[in-house]
Amino acid sequence: MTKVYLIRHAFTPANNASYNGQEGLWQIAKDKDMPIEKEYGVKQALELGEFLDKLKGKILIISSPYLRVQQTLKYALSKMHSSYDIHINDELKEFNSGVHYAHTVDEVLRMYPESKKYFEDAKKDLDNAIYTGGESKNQVKARVKKLALEIQKLTLSNKYDYILIFGHGTVNHYLYFWLTGEYIGHDMMNCEVFSVSDKKSLFVPIAFVPKGFIIDIDSYKNKVKVLEK
Repeated sequence: MTKVYLIRHAFTPANNASYNGQEGLWQIAKDKDMPIEKEYGVKQALELGEFLDKLKGKILIISSPYLRVQQTLKYALSKMHSSYDIHINDELKEFNSGVHYAHTVDEVLRMYPESKKYFEDAKKDLDNAIYTGGESKNQVKARVKKLALEIQKLTLSNKYDYILIFGHGTVNHYLYFWLTGEYIGHDMMNCEVFSVSDKKSLFVPIAFVPKGFIIDIDSYKNKVKVLEK
């Protein structure tokens, strides 16, 4: 029976907006080009690869095209010795949070006063509230349904022993819903591996940023490059 694992990318500078309340992180890169964090993010991805190296059999990797996922995958693969096929799927891109991306709540309200409407709408109906310049959670949910059906067909084909979905927290959340009819029940941690087949978390990396950790924004500015294939 094919096992399906959902995997979230490694820690990024943008994640520190919510984790440590750091402002200005939006200066580093746009959503699709945000890299993983150079210390803890890299360590997480390498730990992930060591865990996935234990998998034996035919492996299919379906990955988001976003840089942070591609970097996570590259570091993880450096520790894996099994054979695998890799497919990049645009439907795995993270939800569009518009002007909210890589901003703290206070920061986005200060820079984009019109975003106040999102927070007002979210209090009334969180799932249908549309991020300023982006999409709502229910729009993301609808968007990934087709991909979930494709994954289900692949599991029935028995062509692979494992299907590894390298994606993002929100997208993985809704894929899990369409695949099981349930929700994961918590926000996925960076590089967490959640088994759709077993309905439980299988791996969380030890490396994680401590409280009070601050990103050196200048060390990332204008230095984000797409990885060589």
